[in-house]
Amino acid sequence: MQDFYLKFPDEATAKSVLYTTTTTLAVVDSEGNVITPATNEVKPNFANIDIIGTIYESPPEPTPENYVPVAVEGFHVNVRAVGEDTSSLTTYAMTPVNPRRVWA
Repeated sequence: MQDFYLKFPDEATAKSVLYTTTTTLAVVDSEGNVITPATNEVKPNFANIDIIGTIYESPPEPTPENYVPVAVEGFHVNVRAVGEDTSSLTTYAMTPVNPRRVWA
């Protein structure tokens, strides 16, 4: 078992690494009638994916009344890998000092 804290440049990149889309072709009879339509099935590449998304910096203490939250760069995801190929994750792996969410 290995835990990954991941920071992707955006949500689309995260989804392209974390999920695989499989397309099933339509089944058509000899007259061109669609018997079974084409489908797209999205499957996770890992059993344990925790989508966090945008993380915001902690506000200063005391927090000013007019404080505007500041987003931390990137799209954040945690993955707990159990026997899965994690080579696609290493490019996006980071080691946060104070993780916002952890696996229990």
